[in-house]
Amino acid sequence: MTHRHEPLRQSEASAILAAAEAAKAKRAADMPTEEDAARVMWSAWQRLRELGWRESCYGPTGKTVRLIEPGSSGIHEGFRMDPWPSKDWLIDGDWPSNPCLFKPIPSQEVSP
Repeated sequence: MTHRHEPLRQSEASAILAAAEAAKAKRAADMPTEEDAARVMWSAWQRLRELGWRESCYGPTGKTVRLIEPGSSGIHEGFRMDPWPSKDWLIDGDWPSNPCLFKPIPSQEVSP
């Protein structure tokens, strides 16, 4: 499979840069201090726990689960290497990874 590189037009590059700068300015306005940013981070962590996410140190081994890794903007699939309590995680083929939260894949969840 070959990939074709299509260069951006100046107008497209300018729009992307303007959106990135606007997002940065909004973060600065919403979280002007380190303490403000830490509170937002804690609130997001707490909300994810309320949604059923658990700390990765409790994750199962040898079973694919959903994972959140700090610094990543998405939810990925990965698994914890054997033997337990190994802390080695493989996420989307990337090893080692350092996720902070895990959750079973919906099709694997056990209903009451």
